[in-house]
Amino acid sequence: MATTFHLDLVTPERLLFSAEVQQVRAPGINGSFGVMANHAPLLTALETGLIKITLPNGLDSYIAAAGGFMQVSREKVIILADSAELSEEIDVDRAKIAAAEARRLLEVPSGEIDTEEIRATLERAQNRLKIAQLK
Repeated sequence: MATTFHLDLVTPERLLFSAEVQQVRAPGINGSFGVMANHAPLLTALETGLIKITLPNGLDSYIAAAGGFMQVSREKVIILADSAELSEEIDVDRAKIAAAEARRLLEVPSGEIDTEEIRATLERAQNRLKIAQLK
């Protein structure tokens, strides 16, 4: 029985990751879940959070993701992410600026801004900062 499977993680900008893996953990809309080789077929939406990939050599790779979908088949997993960054590629200064700007905008009276969008921006920035530490 196979112990690895192929994972493709694609964003609108690029193919971020494509390799054989042992396991992938993703932020599903009903909570974080894991997939290993020979998993039952599945299609689910993803939320902002951590994607953790375990490689065949046992090393882990961490990705900050914000939304998208994950399709699991018996032999392959495809993640179509709205946005995603490898932990080592995250621009920490840019994420700190985005978080600070979102916090500032949330202080504006609510009739002048889309607070839900600003909260989502803040959540994405905070997620990026947390995952940048996992390098």
